[in-house]
Amino acid sequence: MASEVTVWNKVMSSALAIPGVQVDRETFLRSELRQYCSKDELEKAISNPVDVLSEDRIDSLANSCISNHLLKVTSLSVVAGIPGGLAIAATIPADMAQYYWHTFVLAQKLAYLYGIPDLRDENGNLTETSQDMLTLFVGVMMGAAAANNAIKNVSKAFAVQVVKRLPQKALTKTVYYPIIKQVAKWIGIKLTKDTFAKGIGKTIPILGGVISGGLTAATFRPSAKRLQKKLKEQMFDIHISEGDTDEYVEATFTEEAGVIEDPVVMDNPEKLIIQFMINLAKVGGNWSEKKEAILTDVIENSTLSDDEQLELAQVMACDKLMQIDFSSLQNDEANSAKLLEKGVDILKAEDKVALAEKLYFKKIAKQLGFSAEDIEEAMN
Repeated sequence: MASEVTVWNKVMSSALAIPGVQVDRETFLRSELRQYCSKDELEKAISNPVDVLSEDRIDSLANSCISNHLLKVTSLSVVAGIPGGLAIAATIPADMAQYYWHTFVLAQKLAYLYGIPDLRDENGNLTETSQDMLTLFVGVMMGAAAANNAIKNVSKAFAVQVVKRLPQKALTKTVYYPIIKQVAKWIGIKLTKDTFAKGIGKTIPILGGVISGGLTAATFRPSAKRLQKKLKEQMFDIHISEGDTDEYVEATFTEEAGVIEDPVVMDNPEKLIIQFMINLAKVGGNWSEKKEAILTDVIENSTLSDDEQLELAQVMACDKLMQIDFSSLQNDEANSAKLLEKGVDILKAEDKVALAEKLYFKKIAKQLGFSAEDIEEAMN
């Protein structure tokens, strides 16, 4: 995973180093919205355009931004693609950096039009938290399901808290860490493949510029439209009245928000054990970075496919517990013992074990046929 994540980090760093990548939210929104609002409406619209402007108007402004950046990024891509031959090593990074500079700028503009708070800090800089969000935005643009779900949950948080600026606690230090890491890996893989495809075109002088620009045009608009669609879904579909806010916060952000109704039934013991560990880490309302680190390590070093690992990363970020069917392990002594062993790793992650964690651990252990003595011995 490290190499793919490194690819994305290098591309992001290169794009973020280009001047002008930070979008001043208030300045941008004032410029875009002032002709459609009265003076009083404008101040409200800057807080959240969705509260003042119609869906069609915001869509129109978003589409205009997409078209504007599409024209610019395609033109730059054609110019960067013209050299060919020995210039490949230089032009591919420059082309990609330019492409993602426009991607990041456009992503910020779309986010602000659909009500996302300022991604920059008080000094106008894009921080580690901003980069986490940009990674998720790019994941959405590339079609990563995990990024879609993460954006959904983050958008709900913004809708409830009505914050003006993105909280500067990096998302990588929350339950979203494994998702962001998996999305970064997924982007890195895609970038490696796309770079190879564009590199072939650039071996042909002049014509290579046309091929490069054509590939850019073919990918930029659909990607931008995916992000627009997701942001639009979240900010227009999430409507919370003042009287529902407390209940909504409780349902969305507490560890004991509920249980996923459909039981999880599977034949893969490794995946089932990891899901048990995730449930155990959540059940006591005592989620921690130590537990998260244990789970992240177990998922990354499992034999599961990338899609299955992404699924588990999404489960980690979910606020509900899974109802798991453990019947497939009842006659499997080896994997039952492994489940207890891994469960103990979660219990011992913190100095103090929550009562709910103990009770859940004992309940599942009994279901698998372990005696009270065996359970106590395992826990101690």
